[in-house]
Amino acid sequence: MSNHTPSLAELELRLAKLERQNRRWKYLGFPFRLLGRSIFLLAKVLRKRLSAASTAAKPAGAYDTLVVRRLELRDKAGKLRGFWAEDADGSGLVLADAAGKIGVGLGVMAEGPGLALYDTAEKMRAGLVVTANGPGLALYDTAEKMRAGLAVAPEGPGLELRDDAEKRRAGLVVTADGPRLALFDAGEQLRAGLGITAEGPGLALVDSAGKGCATLRVVCDGSSLALSDAAGKPRAILRVVDDGPGLGLYDAAQKGRAALTVTASGPTLLLSDAAGKTRAMLTEDGLSRP
Repeated sequence: MSNHTPSLAELELRLAKLERQNRRWKYLGFPFRLLGRSIFLLAKVLRKRLSAASTAAKPAGAYDTLVVRRLELRDKAGKLRGFWAEDADGSGLVLADAAGKIGVGLGVMAEGPGLALYDTAEKMRAGLVVTANGPGLALYDTAEKMRAGLAVAPEGPGLELRDDAEKRRAGLVVTADGPRLALFDAGEQLRAGLGITAEGPGLALVDSAGKGCATLRVVCDGSSLALSDAAGKPRAILRVVDDGPGLGLYDAAQKGRAALTVTASGPTLLLSDAAGKTRAMLTEDGLSRP
């Protein structure tokens, strides 16, 4: 262990580094809303086509009918069990159960191909689409509310979990920076984030206004804990590096005003003015002024 005493300037460099790491959480996000919109558009088109086919005139004689631009599949009782057609929205295939309720829908629209699966109550429970942003899978509850989404976007793969109000509550993504887990409150405000980057793992806690309140990091040169004010500005940094532990305190302008360190040479307390100039230093040998 060296006798180097970290200065306020060195602690401020760590402060700037922590701020850059915290900003990464603001860019967490994948096109789950686009995924849900694409699947519901597909479901709407497929339902419309099945309804139109059900009311179409039945051909005389055989029910297995092949018509230009349209294909109908009927059972022995003449009930419609499948239908394929194309229109301005695209082309699609609908398969129904014995009760005439839609069970499977496969379509190709302007945004891309999609597959929708329905339960016995004709509620869509799963949808798979491929758009320009990449493939996506959405899972729905009995009220057809999206509760889980899995997507692969240009930034990387991501998983999103929603509550019964379809509000985003948890998200897991893997980007070029590394994997990240985010937890959201009922208002979809990020409240906690856990991630691993090339610099090391980190944990961020955020208040209801979206301001970072606490950040815990472990990097190659040690570990640190940063506490922020209501404006999201770090005001205290506690860190442990090879030279020893240290605490830095900052004013509202983020100027270092006090630093307490412990190294091989002993404890040191530095006090600085608003300009960042050291005005007093206290060591085992006593108090000194520059």
